This record gives sequence, C-alpha cells and structure tokens, in this order.
Amino acid sequence: MSDTSSHLRPASPGELDGLSLARLISRLGVVPSSPGTFLPGVPASLATAWREWVDSLLLPLLASPFAAAHRLAGGIRPNEIAHIDRDLDARLPLPQRTRSLSAARAFFEGKNGMSGHREWSRYAAMVEQGVSPGHLPVVFAVQTALYHLPLATSLAAYAWFELESALRASVRDEPGSGNLCLELFASTLPALQVAINPEPNELPGDAPRLRIV
Repeated sequence: MSDTSSHLRPASPGELDGLSLARLISRLGVVPSSPGTFLPGVPASLATAWREWVDSLLLPLLASPFAAAHRLAGGIRPNEIAHIDRDLDARLPLPQRTRSLSAARAFFEGKNGMSGHREWSRYAAMVEQGVSPGHLPVVFAVQTALYHLPLATSLAAYAWFELESALRASVRDEPGSGNLCLELFASTLPALQVAINPEPNELPGDAPRLRIV
C-alpha cells in the first residue's frame, strides 16, 4: 500500500496530538460495527477513496449539517436538529444514507451512560419515533456537543470514526496500514478547518460563523 500515500505528508506533532484526542472522542463507549458514509474499495485504493470522500461528501454535504447540529445541540433545540437530520436524509445518496443510519444505531444501543441526559433522551426519542432519521453525522455532532466538546475537535473525531469504521480488520493488520491511516487523517485536518471556517461569502445569511481558536 506504499504507493497510495505518494501525495500525503507526515503528520506534525500537533496533528498527532489532535488525532489522539479525536480517536478517544470518536468512540465514547461505542464500538463501530459497520461502516458509515465512507466505504473504500480494495485496500490499494484507500488513499484515493478517502480523498474522494472528503472532497465529494464530507466537505460539500456533511460538514455543514454537522456544524449546525453541534451548535443547536448546545442550545437545546431538538426540533431544529430533526429538521437538519431530515434534510440530510433527503440529500444523501441511497447507499450512504443506508450505511449512515445503520452505523448510527450503535450510539443509541451502547450509550447507557447517556440515558440520564435529558437533551440526549429527547433527541433519541425523536429518532425512535421517526421524527428525526438519526444519521451518523448528526448523531455524532449532537453527542459531542452535549459532552461540551469543541466543534473543531468533534468534526475531526467524526472523520476519524468514519475512517476507522470503514477499515476491514485485514486492512488494519497489514504492515504500514496504521501509518497510512495517520497520514490520511492528518491530510484531512486543513480541509476540516476550511469546512468550519469558510469564507463569509460562502455562507448564507443565517449560518453560524465558526472559527477554530
């Protein structure tokens, strides 16, 4: 798999520190049992598939709903979160829509510690009742916001969760695959910064202005 990382650079120490935190946050008691919206093909195409997912799905389609849901969860506005969730459901292609819903179930099934959290319970009830679909980016954003985690770290953690959830055990166990995953993740961090801090003229009038500090 060495030829797949020819356009990637080594992660800096600061980025690896961020990766450690992102990996910790991305689990939060959940063991991923199925891939989310990212699903690579054969192992040799992992780097290409990841870049295509970032460019065609994460940045244009997933990052904005993630940021909006994160902001609304902090303000305890479940009805608006459900609206974002339904809008994302309508926009996702069918394969990604199906995998997103399936992967998100682990957050409702394995989160006993969240059962006493009123805002989480309200959102989970809306998903159970079908009011909100419960897509992985929205679920992940809501939970990290309720843990009072910053948006930048939360979005990075979500990207890592997608990457790690998609990798088959055989890929993770191959020599050099761990370094490749670190490089892939590190290469995504600048794009995530752009995603949550776009140019003002790229935002609608009522969109939140978000910055990494």
